[in-house]
Amino acid sequence: MKHPNKIRTGRIGLLVGLAIAAALSFVSVCRNPDGWVAALIRLTHHTTSRPRIFGAYHLIMLGLCLGLMVTVALLYRQFPHKRLDSLLFGAGVVLFVLEWYKQLYYLVVLTGGRYNFGILPLQFCSYALYFYLLIPFLKEGKIKDALFDFVGLYLTMGGCIVMAYPTLYAEIALSLHTMLWHTVMIGVGMLVLLVRGYRKPYWKEMLMAGGAFLCTVCVALVLNFVLTPYATQSYQPLNLFYISPYIQSHYIIIDDVQRAFGWAWSVVAYVLMFVFIGANVVWLVGRGVKCLHKDC
Repeated sequence: MKHPNKIRTGRIGLLVGLAIAAALSFVSVCRNPDGWVAALIRLTHHTTSRPRIFGAYHLIMLGLCLGLMVTVALLYRQFPHKRLDSLLFGAGVVLFVLEWYKQLYYLVVLTGGRYNFGILPLQFCSYALYFYLLIPFLKEGKIKDALFDFVGLYLTMGGCIVMAYPTLYAEIALSLHTMLWHTVMIGVGMLVLLVRGYRKPYWKEMLMAGGAFLCTVCVALVLNFVLTPYATQSYQPLNLFYISPYIQSHYIIIDDVQRAFGWAWSVVAYVLMFVFIGANVVWLVGRGVKCLHKDC
């Protein structure tokens, strides 16, 4: 078994290598739009008629995701607790590569080299990338517990929401990206919740996860205000967490609250729905799975 310090050093080295490779690829695309990096990205560009929600493509991807969920629910007790850090780090690397590709794809294929603030990787589901890569480097303690709870409760919920009602694209690569990203979120989140969860009182687990969630909301609110003036010419508007004060919400209920009472109250409704409906539903489902295994 490898020494923890060697594992840590190897992970850092891999992340540094990926970061350097990503930076060099963006420099190459910006300096030479017809270079080999851009040519490789263009090879992956294929379009079709835009898939319909609950059409054949969506149902196939939902079926694959459901299969993963059932597998996790049946086999989670065979997964060693001590391997969660490795699982998260591996998933984080996968998401890093997916996001790297997506950013290059937009630059090369869709925006002609102009950055698209609409895909700034700080949306709610983007935090899977950062927390998956961060958690393995943290020592056991309250912060790591809170982030694990956030991954298990909130990111699982976010993945389920998008898989149930996704934004699908005529560009095949982008539709695949969406489905793969959120399937990873659901699979990892469920495994974390079932392997590690329910070791604390309910209120404590929800409080810690909710605190992490509120921190991400605050970051989104600040950046929506700060960055919007710089995103006026963007291919898509900046709308982190879809709670920008400059854009009407498209979420059910929250849209109605914003129209009736204003933006600030719509943010309150957004937070309350995520906390008291979304995270609680995931908690109850996970608890039910463990009880079926007589593990609750």
